[in-house]
Amino acid sequence: MICLLWMIVPAGLFILESVQTSEQNVPERVQRFSKGLDRLLLFIPLLAAAVFAVLFLFVLKGRFYERLCHAALVFALWLYAARFYWFLISFFKHKRVLVLSIAGMIASAAMAVYLTPLDRYAAVLHSFLGPASILAGAGLLAVYYASAFLRCRPRG
Repeated sequence: MICLLWMIVPAGLFILESVQTSEQNVPERVQRFSKGLDRLLLFIPLLAAAVFAVLFLFVLKGRFYERLCHAALVFALWLYAARFYWFLISFFKHKRVLVLSIAGMIASAAMAVYLTPLDRYAAVLHSFLGPASILAGAGLLAVYYASAFLRCRPRG
């Protein structure tokens, strides 16, 4: 239960940060790198989906649903950490954004590292939520895309 609540922290910080930075421009000196990372974060899920499909079809056998839920959740947490890094390098001079980015990166990466072993994920989260555990990963991904790319798209 605590693990589920701890996942809400990165999502909440992410929404807050996305809203705060939506009206700000990315400084010129970091715009080139920032724009490339922004595009990469937009399309990396397509590449990840292809990799996961190959893994699930040919390498990973058994416990398919559990592995799928685990992959979606951990992948979403790593996306959050990478996007917080993008916020960090894009809006480095804004102290509040800097603090939220660092806190979000630490929370997201720590949760991703903690939940990466499948057996730990199964014991901590999948055993608690059961079949609904896919909603945790899907919910984090939905919040990620809604905040990062639909409504709160920074200019620059």
